[in-house]
Amino acid sequence: MSAEKFKVRQITWLVLFALAITTFQSLVMTYAPSSNAAAAGWQVIMMSSGKKETYTTWSTSARLSKFASPGTTSFPSATETSTGATSRTTIGSGEGVYAAFFRQTGITKVAFVDTSTTSLDPTAHTNYLIFDLVESSGSESFYAILKRLDNYMSTATSFSNNDTVWGSSSVINYTAGTNGYSGTLSASGGTGFKTTTAGSKVAATPSKFAVWGINRDSDNDQQTFVAYTGDLNVGKSDVWRGDDPYETFWSYWGGDMHSNTQSQRIGATYVQTTPGVPTNASWASDVYLLAYSTPNDVATTTNLPTLSSTPTKSTMTNLSVGVSAEGKVTFYANNKFIPGCRAIPTSSLSATCKWKPPVHGAVTIKAILTPTQSNYLQSTSPPLTTNVERRTIKR
Repeated sequence: MSAEKFKVRQITWLVLFALAITTFQSLVMTYAPSSNAAAAGWQVIMMSSGKKETYTTWSTSARLSKFASPGTTSFPSATETSTGATSRTTIGSGEGVYAAFFRQTGITKVAFVDTSTTSLDPTAHTNYLIFDLVESSGSESFYAILKRLDNYMSTATSFSNNDTVWGSSSVINYTAGTNGYSGTLSASGGTGFKTTTAGSKVAATPSKFAVWGINRDSDNDQQTFVAYTGDLNVGKSDVWRGDDPYETFWSYWGGDMHSNTQSQRIGATYVQTTPGVPTNASWASDVYLLAYSTPNDVATTTNLPTLSSTPTKSTMTNLSVGVSAEGKVTFYANNKFIPGCRAIPTSSLSATCKWKPPVHGAVTIKAILTPTQSNYLQSTSPPLTTNVERRTIKR
């Protein structure tokens, strides 16, 4: 084989190898596990505007589908799309359930906040309540928990008006009686968030929260995502449901539980409590329900940088790189950051800057991504070794 043919074959193999590496990196970026963004930090679960709606009109309410249709047979099949939750992710996105209602897992805290700021930090709001949960929601979202418990009620032997079951504190199960709660108040601010003043009940700061609580007083009532005071054993009579449930600040859905749990559940045609604050409450404005999950570290990928043309000394060329998460990218040449190529914001998972090599010869280029989301890890690209050619000066 001639030296010339050997050189051509060698170049061909190098080109094919480079293409294979680029293709592999592209596949890694394409098929890398997507992160569950809603699992990090505080996220909005839902928002209600004002007081509870009369439950007799709920089945025809314009708000029904926005809240995932609790108290109807449509609840078990609700989705982000059917509820419009996909477009609701930040405070100010409107009334109804939010994307995190379906997505967020590992929840360990919940909070109720007003609209005094758009911050997701509950303590930044004028009025807020924070409850520490007795356990994590684990691998389930709040919607998944309600759906599972609803499905259980649809087939299990009825436990309505039964004061011997579900007597432990729980997030992932029903909770009733003296220990009937999913979380307890750990912090609060402002004076606006108080329980109802219905009947002989006086306004008070809610001390407990339940994902699905069952009140044993009288013939048993139930509420979901409820902030209340007192306990679920005695003190609420037969009025822990309806438009004005006793000792309640806010709740999502509820009703009696006196006859048959197979029909008196959130996924059946049954409702006596709609989303919002009680009609007799002093608070009449918007309320957001937030949930908190400890952010998990998420790995990112930064691909091999590419050049728009053969690099030439003192001649401008474009440097580009693909990434798996949005953020800012800094390009380096021989381990020194390139002027004009520092902290370049990504757009559609890529970043580009202009590079004018100051010298000729071999140069090793790399790119480092610093993601926007704090729980996303920084990543560095594979090194790209290239040769900067001498500039041809015509006289």
